[in-house]
Amino acid sequence: MSHPKNRENSLDTIYEIPLRDIHISRDNVRQSDATADLDELAASIKKHGLLQPVVLSGSYGKAPYLLVSGQRRFLAHERLRLPHIRAVFAGNLSKTESVVRSLVENMQRVELEYADTAEAVTYLYENLGKDVNAVHKETGLSERKVREFILIEARATPKMKTLLKEKKVSPADVKRSIRAAQDNLKKAEELLDLIVKYHPTSHQKRRIVMYGEEKKTASAKRILKEAMKPHVDQNIIISLPDKLRAALIRATKSMAVEPEELAEKILSDWLREQGFVA
Repeated sequence: MSHPKNRENSLDTIYEIPLRDIHISRDNVRQSDATADLDELAASIKKHGLLQPVVLSGSYGKAPYLLVSGQRRFLAHERLRLPHIRAVFAGNLSKTESVVRSLVENMQRVELEYADTAEAVTYLYENLGKDVNAVHKETGLSERKVREFILIEARATPKMKTLLKEKKVSPADVKRSIRAAQDNLKKAEELLDLIVKYHPTSHQKRRIVMYGEEKKTASAKRILKEAMKPHVDQNIIISLPDKLRAALIRATKSMAVEPEELAEKILSDWLREQGFVA
């Protein structure tokens, strides 16, 4: 798409701008997690195109341009090696105006609450032939995340979803509680209440699952009490190549677990498969 250079700048006028002509403004509010889940955003853009143009300061035809808002969309285009990006111009902005615009857009683009997202993903799953891969292709979400959302929507109780929506617990807490309670949802709710009340550490939360799976008849209070007892852990330090370390980081983000927890699961599963653990 081409436009005459003398055309009046307007947020209603969309231009195709070469990525090489754009620099990220230092006034962009998003300073952290800019690359979080970037693969999923890139997959969505590849599937559906860019639905929301980025915002640039300055005037069309006077490159280079500063990116005011849309940093993750810009980075996703770079990852996809797309030469151009859809953009609108906000004119010459002062630093204050740039910060305000960036802040407002980020506030308006807050992700859906976890429970709402789980409901929407499960709806797509049910209406796409119960095909996880089909949901992945339509949304860009990893298959692992799709399964997690389906699990939460299918098995979490209304109370659990409320705790998630209020951000009192994490998705990992819900999954741990259900596992520790051996699918006894009433006991799982009691465990979540205890987690909210006593704030166990990540190591203690892992022991909640271990103890709950070992002692199936134990009450929620007993499980938490045992998990929070003083415990001496033996740490093993493993040096990983850069590629494996990066893969571990991506996996922990996708699965919403701590690196230690995922490494422990991978190692324990392998030891079981090899017959070293009964």
